[in-house]
Amino acid sequence: MKRKSIQNICLIFLLVLGITVTQAEAAIFTVGVGGGENYTFIQEAVNNAQNGDTIIVSPGIYIENVNVTKEVAIVSKTDISGDRTNRTYVIGAVPANDVFGVKSNNVKITGFHIMGGPSGIDAYQEVGLFLEGVQNCTLSNNTLMLNDVGIGLNNSQGNFLDNNKITLGSAGIILSGSNENKLSNNLVEANDEGIRLDNSTNNTLMNNTAESNDVGIRLDTSKTNTLADNSISRNSYGIVFKNMAESNVLTNNSLYMNGLGMYLGGPTGNTISLNKFFNFINAVDEGTNSWNSSSAGNKWNDYNGTDADGNGIGDTPYVVNQTTGSIDYMPLANNVSSGNQQSGNQ
Repeated sequence: MKRKSIQNICLIFLLVLGITVTQAEAAIFTVGVGGGENYTFIQEAVNNAQNGDTIIVSPGIYIENVNVTKEVAIVSKTDISGDRTNRTYVIGAVPANDVFGVKSNNVKITGFHIMGGPSGIDAYQEVGLFLEGVQNCTLSNNTLMLNDVGIGLNNSQGNFLDNNKITLGSAGIILSGSNENKLSNNLVEANDEGIRLDNSTNNTLMNNTAESNDVGIRLDTSKTNTLADNSISRNSYGIVFKNMAESNVLTNNSLYMNGLGMYLGGPTGNTISLNKFFNFINAVDEGTNSWNSSSAGNKWNDYNGTDADGNGIGDTPYVVNQTTGSIDYMPLANNVSSGNQQSGNQ
């Protein structure tokens, strides 16, 4: 019994020692174009790195496509807000290939200006930052422009996209078959589509800005996602729901100066409350969805109903579609003292 206890203690000691050695072996590699760093290409550093290592990239222009198959952090030495001569640019060498292709978990990429160039073959072929079948990756503080798709996730779960700016592409961000990811503080501007979810569930979109796109945010066959505190403005279509995009929750979003604020082309079971609508056409609902919670509905710029008791809830409903029964029964009052209720789109 005593010998067995000693053996167990030795095993525990060796295990702890192994963990300590692994942590101590984590290395920092430097990449630069001017000399003095470990490598001149990011891909060289990735090839020679081990899981847990950090790759720091100095300002400059790197023309390459980077394939990330290690659990590493790839970090620009300077912030993206710096002047143009002090930024870190990564430009895809092969236009039809992704600029960064990530196929490993726990990868961090931050601080880069990433440009691909339209492939000319498929509007959604080339991706600036592409996550394929991975988990727990962080993409933050990057600027992406002139890519077919700025950031793409396929079959990827539990990743974090924060404070990225994506512009001048076919799509800003696309999630395909990807669940439980968090998108926050991203700006998608002047793309065909800002953010698109295909067959993706339980994702959280919070504090993002979709501006001057053809479509700001689109959900296609995607369920139980949460959209909260997003700003969607000056798009042709603000938010679009298609093909069984059901049981999603939209709250505290601002839809401003879109051609059509929100379009639900048949999906049902979505809950839409505490949002602000100020658009040329506020909403079209061809399904049956809830336009208020148990305590409040939405604020509509064209609602002219009264609030006789001053509780902040209009006395008459706001009708989105009378035929399907899509009605906001608790619209937020617009501080008007008189006037008849003006319905939305029939």
